[in-house]
Amino acid sequence: MDNRSITETTLPEASQPTDHPPRWLYGRLTDLTIGCGLWSLPLLLVSYTVEPHFAGSFALAFYALALVCNYPHYAATWHRACATPAARTRYGTVLMWSSLATAAGLLLVHAHPPLLVWAFTLYVFWSPWHYTGQNYGIALMFARRNGLGALDRHMQRWLWGAFALPYAMLLTAFNSGASADPLLYSVELPPPVAKTLIGVFGAAFFLITFIIGRKLRQRHDWQASGPTLALLATQALWFIPAAGIVLAGEAVFQVRYTSGMLAVLHSAQYLWVTSHYARREQGAQWRPWSYVVFLFAVGVLLFIPGPWVASLVFGLDFTTSFLAFTALVNIHHFILDGAVWKLREPHVAAVLVRDQMADTPKAVAARTPWLRRLGLSAAVVGLAVLAGVDLIKFMLGGRTTDVAALTQAIQLNPNDALVAARLARLALAEGDRLRAREALEKVVAVNPYDAEHQAMLGQILIEQGEYDAAYRHYQNFHHHLPNNVAALVNLGTLAARQGAETDAMAAWERAVQLDPDGQPIAWANLGDAYMRANRHQDAAKAYEKGLQALPSGPEAQRQSLEWTLKLGDSYAAIGKADAAERCYATVFEAASTLPALDLASVTATRQADLHAQHARLDRAAEHHHLAIRLAQESQSLTTQGAAWYEYALFMARHGASPELVFAACLQAETCFRNQGMSQAAVSTIQSHRQAAEDAVGTQAAHIRAQLAETLDRARAWKPAPSR
Repeated sequence: MDNRSITETTLPEASQPTDHPPRWLYGRLTDLTIGCGLWSLPLLLVSYTVEPHFAGSFALAFYALALVCNYPHYAATWHRACATPAARTRYGTVLMWSSLATAAGLLLVHAHPPLLVWAFTLYVFWSPWHYTGQNYGIALMFARRNGLGALDRHMQRWLWGAFALPYAMLLTAFNSGASADPLLYSVELPPPVAKTLIGVFGAAFFLITFIIGRKLRQRHDWQASGPTLALLATQALWFIPAAGIVLAGEAVFQVRYTSGMLAVLHSAQYLWVTSHYARREQGAQWRPWSYVVFLFAVGVLLFIPGPWVASLVFGLDFTTSFLAFTALVNIHHFILDGAVWKLREPHVAAVLVRDQMADTPKAVAARTPWLRRLGLSAAVVGLAVLAGVDLIKFMLGGRTTDVAALTQAIQLNPNDALVAARLARLALAEGDRLRAREALEKVVAVNPYDAEHQAMLGQILIEQGEYDAAYRHYQNFHHHLPNNVAALVNLGTLAARQGAETDAMAAWERAVQLDPDGQPIAWANLGDAYMRANRHQDAAKAYEKGLQALPSGPEAQRQSLEWTLKLGDSYAAIGKADAAERCYATVFEAASTLPALDLASVTATRQADLHAQHARLDRAAEHHHLAIRLAQESQSLTTQGAAWYEYALFMARHGASPELVFAACLQAETCFRNQGMSQAAVSTIQSHRQAAEDAVGTQAAHIRAQLAETLDRARAWKPAPSR
């Protein structure tokens, strides 16, 4: 029942009959239990306490209940809007436009799945508001049936506020902090603000409830006022616990309020009142079993065939399609429900308030042609079979640790990314990377907007060394999710590996633009790229940003030192010698303390280069000697090769004998070969070694034979003092 439409009141006081209609629709026990929600407390207690221990069984139970309770309650609204010619005339316009809008929404979401988040958020936030309107409408219905004169127009506004405040508390809880569900947005209220709002709304609710309860009890007995007060208690029980969860510092699971026990309670309540209306409206023509079959068939038709057709015929993701139908069909239901249930309309009030037969023309029942009856029967049977297959698939797909069951589920519908993702996770848990890769490829083919599994597949490709395939994968990843920061960082790395420097820089620049304070790796990679492009000023800024974004802690200490070393290189390149020297000194001191002798050796070489640039050749030579010693102590062949190579270049530039230069180059080449360095690195060393060997001529063989002694002389060499 629509909440806003009935705040304007139900029936004018003067029009209410003096002899009250029957107090109950179906009887005291049924009406209080289902209509007023008195069974909510035990059922919710079971749901909240037992469900976490049997989540799979409860999920299957609620999915099965949807077939016989939730789905039919949507069909009941369609029956209310279309069952009679008068209803079709009255509600035809809203039915047509809301249906067209729903169809357009479904087409848009299927064409561009990221829109699902907006639709699903609207559905989740609107759903408890819909529950609120129904509870309030039924509370007013019982108030009128029981002649609660205390609920005048003024007091009705207070009653409306009492029903709206628990929803306001729930909505605040939904938007407290960041959303943990990728299908839901949140305004991200700071927790202190959310708790304050919840406290204010809660205090107002209890004050208004006390005022209403006191006034009703002063003028009416429990038998008359009980149903209305019971519905107010039900409203509080449904929504206020979520506020308590936030006050306790925990996160609220928003989808719980659109599925599970609350959805079943709401749907049962809805069927309770709509079946009464249909029975009173149709009078002698009422056929309960026909009504049940209609609700079942139309309910299934609204939700199940669509996702199966979208996935099997058009190759779309079944889970995405199912969620789209769930959200948008529900929103259509909310709109249509608000139009057809208005107690201020005489024909609605006649049935629900005065319990009269609806004043609608009765069509003469005509016998349906047998061929049409056969077709309808076949359609119902077909829908029942499809519902059974859908339930079996859900049951199989819910067995997250059973490979055989998941395989059967994917055979029933191969275009279900959720089931394929579960198969991938099981394969990863078993260490079967090949099977995991196949399943993940299915996931991203069916749903390329699934960032989590896109990233998982990319990681597997990188781990397997398939960098070309990984690069293509991340290009596709970026195409579908252009603002995914992690994908941008990896795309840049792979682009750089492919030699696409411009594309790499563009990816990293976009990543740091989207997340400037949380992407230290992207900043450092940008710094490296800028250095290669001789954009030294930009490189210095990138390294500075990377160091600022790098989290503190022992595990990040070496990373910080390496980036500080690179920052020093960029400072040196733009002529900031003092800043470069400070960076080098910081790194050398820290690396020597760790100890990280390989890094200390590299830093000493950088310090030597800086001294050489400023003609401090003695100090440059000392730092080269220190770099060689530290490299040898580190036992890293790569570091030793680099230290000897840089020293060979220094000696060649500053007048050392060809014999010493040749020995240093020969030592560097040997270290790199033994370490298994790339052919490109070895070739660079070879070219310099060959030039030095040509310079020494016939002495090369002697130097090779006496390499250790020649290297000792090289370590002791000092450049001639400058004049």
